[in-house]
Amino acid sequence: MEQLTNLIISDRELASISAVLLKLMNDTNATSAMLLDKSGQVVAVQGTGTRRNATTLGALLAGVFSSSREVAKLLDEKDFRNIFQQGVQENIYTTMVEEQWLLVIIFDKLTHIGLVKVLSKKSSDELGRTLERVRSDTTRTKSSVLNLQFRSSVEDTIDLLFRD
Repeated sequence: MEQLTNLIISDRELASISAVLLKLMNDTNATSAMLLDKSGQVVAVQGTGTRRNATTLGALLAGVFSSSREVAKLLDEKDFRNIFQQGVQENIYTTMVEEQWLLVIIFDKLTHIGLVKVLSKKSSDELGRTLERVRSDTTRTKSSVLNLQFRSSVEDTIDLLFRD
């Protein structure tokens, strides 16, 4: 399966992803919302609380999610697609988007988990459509980047060969 690190996300798609995260954050009164790939690489983050620790948090949450999927296999479950971590002050809800990304919502104890689950499903569907566009657009973008790099390399080689 193609990893997100191989994909090129345009400014337009990143703005769309960020808008979905911001809406989810505002609708649920969450402190932060993040989109990660399954390896933990941060695609987008909204909210001030997690920005400075986003990379570390993303890697750790992806690891937790991966571990829970292995636990599911041990229990003869197909998989676990959602994780709810409850703390004294903050809670974290992580859900899978498509089969490649993770949507993470961090919220306080005043926000009801049911609201987060319902609204994260809607956001997950919307993000899935956007990320599918990214995946399909990337094949053209990659080939044009490769062609441009190849052309530049050939031009440089020719210049070296026929230089005075």
